[in-house]
Amino acid sequence: MSAKERLRFGVGLVVLLWLLMGAWIAMDLQQTHSRDLLVAERVSGTLTRVLEGHLEALSQKMDLRLSEFASRFQQDIAAGSGGAAIQANLSQSLALFPEAHSFRVADAQGNYLFDATGRLADVNIADRSYFRALRDHPGAGLVISEPMESRVTGDWVIVYARRLEDGQGRFLGIVLAAVRSNFFEQFFETLHLGEGSVIALWGNNMELVARWPHLPGKLGQRLTGSPIPAALAAGQMEGSFRRAGALDGVERLFYFRQLQQVPFVVSVGQADVQVLAEWRQRVKVYAFLGAVITLAMLLLVRVWTLRYRHALSLAEQMTQAVKAKSREGRALLDSIPDPAWLLDTDGRYLAVNEAFCRYKGQPMEAVVGHTVDELFPPDEAERLRQGQQEVYARGGPVRQEVWLDLGRDLGRRPFEFLRVPVFDEQGQPRGLAGVAWDMSERFEAEGRQRLITQVFDHSTEALLILDGQMEAVAINRAFTEFTGYQLEDVLGHVPREFAAHRHDGAFFDMIRERLAEQGSWSGEAWVRCKNGLERPLECRATPIVDGDQVVNWTVFMRDLSERKAAEARIDVLTNVDTLTDLPNRSSFTRCLEDWLAAEGAGALLVLDLDQLSRVNDAYGHAAGDKLLRRMGGRLRRLLRERDVIGRLGDDQFGILFGFSGVDLHGVESVTRKLLEAVARPILIEGHHVVCTACVGICLIPRDGKEAALLLRNADAAMHDAKSAGQNSYRFFSEDMSQRLTERLRLESDLRGALERRELLLHYQPQVEIRNGHIVGFESLLRWAHPELGLISPLAFVPLAEETRLILPIGDWVLEASCRQNRAWQDQGLPPMVVAVNISAVQFQGDVLVDSVARALERSGLEARWLELEITESVLMQEPEQVAATLVRLKALGVRLSIDDFGTGYSSLAYLKRFPIDKIKIDRSFIRDLCHDPDDAAIVRMVLGMARELQRTVIAEGVESEAQLGFLLAHQCHEYQGFLCSPPVPAAEVPALLQRLS
Repeated sequence: MSAKERLRFGVGLVVLLWLLMGAWIAMDLQQTHSRDLLVAERVSGTLTRVLEGHLEALSQKMDLRLSEFASRFQQDIAAGSGGAAIQANLSQSLALFPEAHSFRVADAQGNYLFDATGRLADVNIADRSYFRALRDHPGAGLVISEPMESRVTGDWVIVYARRLEDGQGRFLGIVLAAVRSNFFEQFFETLHLGEGSVIALWGNNMELVARWPHLPGKLGQRLTGSPIPAALAAGQMEGSFRRAGALDGVERLFYFRQLQQVPFVVSVGQADVQVLAEWRQRVKVYAFLGAVITLAMLLLVRVWTLRYRHALSLAEQMTQAVKAKSREGRALLDSIPDPAWLLDTDGRYLAVNEAFCRYKGQPMEAVVGHTVDELFPPDEAERLRQGQQEVYARGGPVRQEVWLDLGRDLGRRPFEFLRVPVFDEQGQPRGLAGVAWDMSERFEAEGRQRLITQVFDHSTEALLILDGQMEAVAINRAFTEFTGYQLEDVLGHVPREFAAHRHDGAFFDMIRERLAEQGSWSGEAWVRCKNGLERPLECRATPIVDGDQVVNWTVFMRDLSERKAAEARIDVLTNVDTLTDLPNRSSFTRCLEDWLAAEGAGALLVLDLDQLSRVNDAYGHAAGDKLLRRMGGRLRRLLRERDVIGRLGDDQFGILFGFSGVDLHGVESVTRKLLEAVARPILIEGHHVVCTACVGICLIPRDGKEAALLLRNADAAMHDAKSAGQNSYRFFSEDMSQRLTERLRLESDLRGALERRELLLHYQPQVEIRNGHIVGFESLLRWAHPELGLISPLAFVPLAEETRLILPIGDWVLEASCRQNRAWQDQGLPPMVVAVNISAVQFQGDVLVDSVARALERSGLEARWLELEITESVLMQEPEQVAATLVRLKALGVRLSIDDFGTGYSSLAYLKRFPIDKIKIDRSFIRDLCHDPDDAAIVRMVLGMARELQRTVIAEGVESEAQLGFLLAHQCHEYQGFLCSPPVPAAEVPALLQRLS
């Protein structure tokens, strides 16, 4: 490339860089602008979801409070009683909910009956939309009004209201809570969005509910000229846009969202001045930088132009000088067999010989007049240029090694360059002369030598070189690191001198014979290291021959220490339980098999800890592991040296010991000592934990002559002991195996019972005591086994709970009961509540609420006609978590009752917090009600407590008129039992209702 072309190229490159810089700045500004808007949009969207959560939480709190009020006082309002309690409850609500302006009760004509402030306003609200909605729609639930001006205070408020009705479902009026608009504005103000930003809350009709910053006189005004109403009408639930605010004219980025659970639309607007402040600052910075860089580029182009003109003048002078001398040096250069050349001070080739052109693969005219930059790749040209500059710097000859890529079939080769300066008459350098020698053959020889040395010294295997007499002549670095011996330690010695003492002369004679017969040997050996330790080796000896004669032996050695250690660890892991250091199940089974092979009498015990899962739940699995280790060590110390103990898995230990004759008392004595040892307290996490266990015992050989059979029988005996209670033991008997087999069969059949449609539901009526009317049914599960007939729930429900099959079965019972109740209503039967029992297993996890909601949705049954019965023991397991779940269930609209009340332990402090509608007295207190004064006292106490808590009470298991008379005399509300009817199939319910109506 000529100097002129280089100048043009440089100027073009500067212009291109300037254009690229401008394009990059424009693109960066565009991306920054879009990113700032996107970030602001995401922040606004997140804020709308936070506001949605806050408003939904407020609505849920209001709904829960109003629902509780309606459930508790609507019967008093219907009866015209309880005024002081109602007024106190409203005042308490106002104190608990600072958000509310007031809590009020209005009658069926819209006149206020009660006010939390104690001051009744002479105002009628019958024309209000929320009042009409609750009056005309019994199932409306919580109704939230549009923003309106209060007729009592003149403030703008939002009203939350619920329907009040009597026992027959007739409209009594409403209970309501009013929230001022300025409550929302005060909350918006705490968000600190920044100057120029705005938050607004709108009704579904786009009437302004609240705004921050506050705009006097704008509340209740409908939004016009905004794209939000059109977007909502088109089904768009949320979105964003930019425009000037409709209420104050400030340019903003707006984000709106229609809330799901409450009838509001929230919008957040961030001022453009705030959102794009950083972007505007970036524009100013880029403008200044662009101006500076443009000026610098113009100066650079000017400098290049001046240098180009100077280069043209100098090149003309050198060309004339080269022509004068070229003919003189041609003959000399061509006589040199290696590449030779002449250069001027600018690095241009003045002359080259034929050898140069042959190596370069180019004709002479393509070389002369060009520089190394034009003839060689950049990296090679850089090295050649450095050598040229060093000649001028030294003023004398310079040698240099350079690798050149010659292309074609020659490839990349090493050359040694010799360059000398050429001076004119005045002693000034006019250029330089050079010659190069191809060093390929020498480099190949040196490379082979280096490779051999590298392989030898850096091999990961230890290498020992022996001469023909088997004496050491060389070792590598790995040998020294492995054994500790240096070359001077082994030089002239035979390998036998470094072998471990475990190898005798016969071992080395065998190696010599193998080498003589086969020419090589490989195997394992042990070496004695310099520090005296012995280490295992994998060795391989091969000969180095010169013609037909062995001149050396090469011995490759690999360390086997890690492999041997790994094999030992694998053996431990295969046979030892790593947690307790006891034999694991497979190792214990082998010990049992060896015991049986020796025909020894003895006893096999399977010991199962009862408290491990509770320790894991209370203190964590690390504490449970510590308990297992302590128990394993404690049990081991009680046994004799010849006895065997192992961990069979989880919380089970196997124990094997011998005894003479049929000394069952001796076996029992050992078992009791083991149970006593288990029962001693253990300090875990700073607490004394008392653990118990159950033991199953098999006698050898009476109860089996195979290890698998003995373990199975001992396990069956252990399960029988667990059914008898904690800290017990049982000897194996044949009926245990039969019961276990029957249980396994029942579990297997139960797994497919739901798919085979063998499960069915019967319904027992629940009767109102005062008038004898049926007010509901309890849904009771039955299993029609194809071979065993109708199986009682007492036989299979505990099994279903233990195997967690109760979860799919419970979902089916819920949905089937809801579908049946809806089918009765569709047949024209009067609407009634159907009660469904909920298992304790169903309360574990967070799926119960979803299961109930799904059953109601699929069946189409209104939630108020479903009642869930929860046992008293479930309520006390985790009261806080259970209370939260009950609140969520109550929010669905279902009814809740406590089943088997009185059979467990209930804290009244917790019980009053549960949103329970009904309490069911357990049948065990009803059975001897008329004969046992204790049962009568308990029933009277429950009825009195229920009246104070304003809960409905139902008694189950009523079978006589005397029992019914007692319950009626003490104001029990409902009963169920054989006195009315046993549980019947769904098809018999219509006839039962007709017979008892």
